[in-house]
Amino acid sequence: MPGSTSESLWLANPDEARPVDLSIGGLLRVLAIEHPHREAVVYACHSEVENIRVSYIQLEERATALAKALLASGYAPGDHIAIWAPNNPEWIFLEYGIAKAGMVIVALNPLYKESELAFALHTAGVRAIFHADRVADVELRSIVDKVAINLPKLTGIYSLSRGIPRLMAQPDLDLQALPSVHPDSPFMIQYTSGTTGQPKAAVLTHRGIATTARNSYKAWGFGSGDKVCHGFPLYHVGGSGNSTPGAALVGATTLPLYIFKASRTLDILESERCTGFIGVPSMLTAMMEDPSFHDRDLSSLRYIVAGGMSVPARLIRQCEEAFGVDIINGYGQTETSGVSCSTVASDNAAIKSRTSGRPLPGVSFNIVDGQGDTLPCGQAGELCYRGPGQMLGYLNHTGPQDKLADAGWLRSGDLATMDANGYISIVGRASEMIIRGGENLSPSEIETFLLQHKDVAEAAVIGLPDPKYGEEVCAVIIPSHPDHVDSEVLRSWCAKGLSRWKVPKYIRFVDAYPKTLSGKIQKFLLREATIAALSLPPHDDLQMGEESATSDDAVSTDIHMSKPLGP
Repeated sequence: MPGSTSESLWLANPDEARPVDLSIGGLLRVLAIEHPHREAVVYACHSEVENIRVSYIQLEERATALAKALLASGYAPGDHIAIWAPNNPEWIFLEYGIAKAGMVIVALNPLYKESELAFALHTAGVRAIFHADRVADVELRSIVDKVAINLPKLTGIYSLSRGIPRLMAQPDLDLQALPSVHPDSPFMIQYTSGTTGQPKAAVLTHRGIATTARNSYKAWGFGSGDKVCHGFPLYHVGGSGNSTPGAALVGATTLPLYIFKASRTLDILESERCTGFIGVPSMLTAMMEDPSFHDRDLSSLRYIVAGGMSVPARLIRQCEEAFGVDIINGYGQTETSGVSCSTVASDNAAIKSRTSGRPLPGVSFNIVDGQGDTLPCGQAGELCYRGPGQMLGYLNHTGPQDKLADAGWLRSGDLATMDANGYISIVGRASEMIIRGGENLSPSEIETFLLQHKDVAEAAVIGLPDPKYGEEVCAVIIPSHPDHVDSEVLRSWCAKGLSRWKVPKYIRFVDAYPKTLSGKIQKFLLREATIAALSLPPHDDLQMGEESATSDDAVSTDIHMSKPLGP
């Protein structure tokens, strides 16, 4: 419970998390004993990959065989083994096999370019890599071969289609003994999205992943016998770190999407009688817009979890009416093994759209100012986490050592507020806070307001340098249709609902944003490109306090750009 109804401090008893006391591989063995013939993993309605139905006992047997094959090939517990592939079924088999072998998964985005792959493999000291044959029209093996020349630690390169069968064909695999794996040992290395620069390699543990995944699935109402379809990539903590073990730990079946297509996802939900779906809000919108939506029988569906971004209240109401189920949303990050707080089905639409819910069991939150002191409720500051999913650290980065770190707090880099009941509202990134004339402005608050306009499909708010106020507000808008209102009309509309200093001085309309490979807006690139497009001087060239000819005037830029701002 909160330490005080007036402070943004929620202190939980760590025991409330009921920390899992087994490794991921050990948990699979227990699950295979408890319900051996229940379906663990199902791929259905796919054309790009094999459609399979694997029970818990079959998953246990495949994972054990893979673990023994890795050990027989000379890899040792603690070695870093990369998986570079989309949501192939082999991803999940490898996840459990690597876990049973006591090795560490390095999860790689299948859209990495050559330099990005080289950086990730080098940073993690990868010993072996498993890769898909192709992603779109790109042959992955050719890229691996190019970077492997400069990676002496990389001794094994295996394709999912041919390399795994060769590994499994080794003689005398049954003679290999599986190691004892401690739950607090490293299980997975996940790279952060890189919205503010170079990705960081976060090291997550078996216990952290398992405890967080189980508690989030329980908070969402999933349990034994549920069938949960999800659209998160497996290289992402939401896929391999949450959806895969989360379903297993509550005795449910996981149905990953190889790639999201609205009609196919509806096929899976309908034909497999799914009770749950987890994805991002844009997936829900696409399914509702599918011509076949109203003819679908989705009567088995009970819950939809919308993650990855804030969900406007109008979309929550629209989805709950269209799907006939409760919409749930939450918040988390790679460094906390995924979800750290969540709404629940019984929360109303206002709470679900305004907040990301309350902390999961055993999770403590502290919202602090620039000096690390706890702020009053309702005041925005940096959200700090302490709980069961906390990473061991970064491989390639050292966090600040201050009184928060000494007390076990992990700085999230996110700005948030907490109300007296412990509900958390994410209002932006600490590095994205706009400081206009000494006033802290939340981009998220302005974005949320802009999304209420019928002509605004997406909104990204950034701060641009200004000689008088230090920064001014700029809204970069993706319109919902070609005949959208112009920037002056949109500004006037904003002035009716926002305080004067929050109304964007600059408004630009674009077709797309620069994004990370996982779909997050790279605001630092958006900002750089917008400064260049508007011919504004960077902060270093400004003399603060000087008057600007346009400092109190709106700048309307109705040029509709056909390419994303940024490189």
